[in-house]
Amino acid sequence: MKKQNLKILVVDDDQYFRMGLTSIIEDYGLITEASSEKEALNLIENEFFDLALIDMQMETDQAGLSVLSEAVKKNIHSIILSSYDNDEVTEKAYESGCHHFLTKLNYRISLEPYIVKYIKNNKEDILGNFFSTKYITQDLGIINQIKDIAEVNIKGSSIFISGETGVGKSLIGKLIHELSHKDSEPFVHLNCAEIPENLIESELFGHKKGSFTGATSDKVGKLELANNGTLFLDEIATMPMNMQKKLLKALDEKTFYPVGSNKAVKSNFTVISATCEDLFEKVHKEEFRKDLFFRITGLNIDISSLKERKADIPLLIKYFVTKLPRRIVIKEEAKKVLQEYSWPGNIRELQKTIEVLSMKKTGVINIKDLPVKITSGLESHNGNDWLTDSQKNYISGHGLREFIRKIEQETLISTLDKYNGKVTKAIKELKISSSAFYRISDSLSPQS
Repeated sequence: MKKQNLKILVVDDDQYFRMGLTSIIEDYGLITEASSEKEALNLIENEFFDLALIDMQMETDQAGLSVLSEAVKKNIHSIILSSYDNDEVTEKAYESGCHHFLTKLNYRISLEPYIVKYIKNNKEDILGNFFSTKYITQDLGIINQIKDIAEVNIKGSSIFISGETGVGKSLIGKLIHELSHKDSEPFVHLNCAEIPENLIESELFGHKKGSFTGATSDKVGKLELANNGTLFLDEIATMPMNMQKKLLKALDEKTFYPVGSNKAVKSNFTVISATCEDLFEKVHKEEFRKDLFFRITGLNIDISSLKERKADIPLLIKYFVTKLPRRIVIKEEAKKVLQEYSWPGNIRELQKTIEVLSMKKTGVINIKDLPVKITSGLESHNGNDWLTDSQKNYISGHGLREFIRKIEQETLISTLDKYNGKVTKAIKELKISSSAFYRISDSLSPQS
């Protein structure tokens, strides 16, 4: 944020308070001060301002209301800063059009995030850019939930994101961070499911050299790295119970001890948690601490699965196709089949499918080119019902060998995706030889 990017009006009859306020916000723009209702009204009438910070009580108890009313008429983003603790006055201010009513208590901490939020929402259009270029959806449920979060200052708070795997929880977590934090403030991501139980304490809190076998140097933990920014705890439902208690204490006190240290570390951060599991059910089964559950929830976002928002599928197909280095065309009848599929892996599975289709010999994708699991409903089978009528018809039309080839390819792709492309783990799970793996893998490559 460059100096003098905004024009800010500060209205307060206390000279020393204006000085303190100006010292906090001077880097955000050009500051103009008014010490009275009359002076403020004259400035609003004759000059342009982006933002007004208005004291409610000046010459009269509610002089700030008249200043606020005129500021609102001029479309000036207005924030009340008041020592008042009166519901009636607060209600009148909001009815008159103020965007936020803040107490002067701890204003040095509470005010700045709202200015950052104003800049981001009104100058950079982060939300509009996000939904048009990063997270493609027309689902009003998702959009409105995120807009509601965008309206409040989440800095220092707790946000909880739930949704099936592959719906984009991490992407939404990063957006929420950007909406209330400066670009220079950190976003620290930790996937709890990927860290061995014996190392997660060190990852979170850090450790001192020699505190355990393998601790050859000091390590700064994620909580400390997230100071003044956001700690994103992905798949928090997998966190061991003993660590949940320690995390709860750190969240409450914003103070913790690195492993092997008796010196407390302070860190002020926002925590965003996410999981694909039913956390409420885990609490009920005593597999997740109830006190931690209530600590990390409150501002909640529930991301619906792709099968619940089928209107997004054509948009996502178009988006992923345009990102491919090798362009393909997916015929309308094939798109309809893709739209009807249940997508248990959600957006991530759809993206991977489009990438695989781009590897086909043909550049024009018809229904016959789609994965068998999509055209035959393979993902819904259970028990002893190994073949559906659709699969049997596919075998009749294309032969058993072609059906088996499709099954091999799709199984290999999904297993590699499960293990993030690690071949050794995929071979071990599938119980096949390396030569069989590469035979199937080679059949996926574009043919000349």
